[in-house]
Amino acid sequence: MKPILIKVGAFADNQITIIERCDPYFNTPFHFHAECELVYVTESHGKRIVGDSIESFEEGDMVFLGPHIPHVWYNEEEYYKGDDSLKAKSVVIYFPKDIFGEKFYGLPETKALSELFHRAQRGMKITGATHEKLKPEILSLPRKEGLDRIISLLNILKTLSETRDCYYLASTGYSHAYNVKDNHKIDEVFKYVMNNFSKEISLQDVASITNLSPQSFCRFFKNRTKKSFVQFLNEVRIGHACKRLTEEDWSIAEIAYSCGFKNLSNFNRFFKEIVGKTPKEYKNELRLKEA
Repeated sequence: MKPILIKVGAFADNQITIIERCDPYFNTPFHFHAECELVYVTESHGKRIVGDSIESFEEGDMVFLGPHIPHVWYNEEEYYKGDDSLKAKSVVIYFPKDIFGEKFYGLPETKALSELFHRAQRGMKITGATHEKLKPEILSLPRKEGLDRIISLLNILKTLSETRDCYYLASTGYSHAYNVKDNHKIDEVFKYVMNNFSKEISLQDVASITNLSPQSFCRFFKNRTKKSFVQFLNEVRIGHACKRLTEEDWSIAEIAYSCGFKNLSNFNRFFKEIVGKTPKEYKNELRLKEA
């Protein structure tokens, strides 16, 4: 799917836009925009796509994004079934990279902020002590106004510029080839995969969503996402398998089949390729951490 270009300024009265989301599910499509974005998920879980990165997310997910990197948060299937007890909640902060002006970023004292924005072009997942430090700052920001809001944002950016409690999401050198005219195609493909990865999915199935032949679809998808559709599908399935290994007391075979793999040896091979260890090693490491 292609992301759409969203103009944050179109609904923003201020340079700093803060939105507290509370919806049955996150409904923003795969998109990108010129503003920086800081996202803190306070409730719900699902899959997050940033650039060419696909990961599971849950309550507490904190991500900082630089300008123009495509991204989306998709909730798990149960969120789309009308269950009033399930809510997708988050605090999202948008601001232009040049919010403080060119001269401000030219100061020696603000060099670290310029470097932060450059690093955030790949997306940054915030973890550890920095996550715990920023959590109350982010949650209090919607109720701040005027200079207090600006000072709070600067404190957040200072912390982000100094931290090592993070890892990058998109791969080194990632750049996208999306355009606005057919962004909905990629979004529909992503949604279809997120809702059907546990079943058999053929190239014909997904090609029909985009009104392309299977051959044309493969070229289209790889040109936009920088990976083949099969690779993308396997990454989604393995990501879900990791989540189930963490949460479920199922056998590895049961998890493999529940995630759409028809062959256990294929599951083991793809798992090691993507995660860097076998499912058994992954599960044993989880048990050691819990001990």
